[in-house]
Amino acid sequence: MNIETDSILKFLNYMKDGIIILDKEKNIEYVNEYAKKLLNIKNEQGKPFKEVINNDYLFSILSHNYDTENKEIIIKNEEIYINDAFYLMNYYFIDDKYYLIFTDITPFEVYKQAKKDFVSNVSHELKTPIAVLKGVIETIETEDDIENIHSFIKMAKKRVEQMNVLVDDLLIIAKLESKEEKITKEEINLYQMVESIFSDMKIIAEEKNVKLINNTQKQTKFYVDEKKFQILLKNLIENAIKYNRQNGEVELSSREDDKYSYLSVRDTGIGIPKESLPLIFERFYRVDKSRSRNIGGTGLGLSIVKHIAESHNGKIYVNSEIDKGSIFTVKIPKRKEEAVI
Repeated sequence: MNIETDSILKFLNYMKDGIIILDKEKNIEYVNEYAKKLLNIKNEQGKPFKEVINNDYLFSILSHNYDTENKEIIIKNEEIYINDAFYLMNYYFIDDKYYLIFTDITPFEVYKQAKKDFVSNVSHELKTPIAVLKGVIETIETEDDIENIHSFIKMAKKRVEQMNVLVDDLLIIAKLESKEEKITKEEINLYQMVESIFSDMKIIAEEKNVKLINNTQKQTKFYVDEKKFQILLKNLIENAIKYNRQNGEVELSSREDDKYSYLSVRDTGIGIPKESLPLIFERFYRVDKSRSRNIGGTGLGLSIVKHIAESHNGKIYVNSEIDKGSIFTVKIPKRKEEAVI
């Protein structure tokens, strides 16, 4: 097989891995474009690596005199940190040349941390209801008063329901993230869907005397997966009621342009601090943890909303003022060809 050197070097410059080649005396023979940009390397050809490499960790590796006799692999799969990113490094000595190759594994590290945080958060969310259930069961074992027993059973049922809702939300998140369920879009009447959810939410709205206002256009059609969009709407409306003030309002409105349909949910509630706005769609994030736990919920609602919007090639935005309220706006393409940028 005869492959021209220029073709190989051109190929290496397209790679998303950093590649550095040194001769036996550790002078630079080749650095691909990815490594040049990452390490800010210029005019490197023929120079000793000590004049070129500024990263302390790579410098120490290249400075060390490893035993290379009968050994081609010097370092295998070593994790290193460069410019706020994680890389997997391999270091070889082949045919009297040193080869340093490093691959960006930051997305995998972020994923690993997200998994760890997720497990930690789920464990934390389940710990309280399980502790309450344990206490209830232990109390019932020694309790003779029937009324007290019924009271404790009611408490236990409430905690079981909390865990059930959490599990349901976790399953929804898992299916959305894995794209396990297809998005089946059809034209739905938004006004009718809002009216149906308002009917379901009537009792919790009446508890705070919150007025539900449907100002969506009666003939407006949204091109969405009906089941999933209903989940999105329900979460937004339920949050707007729960975090509202006494005698407040929740208003839904809609509009459209040539490419997109817009749905807005406005409330007159407590508002969201500016510093929390970028975080509210993260799983388990709560602006006011003590207040959120008193109100109820799993901390997954807005994350579910974001996933559903994005699964429709859409976006969700929020504007909020403390003590004045919030407006959540969902932007959905009218047809599947469009995607929100």
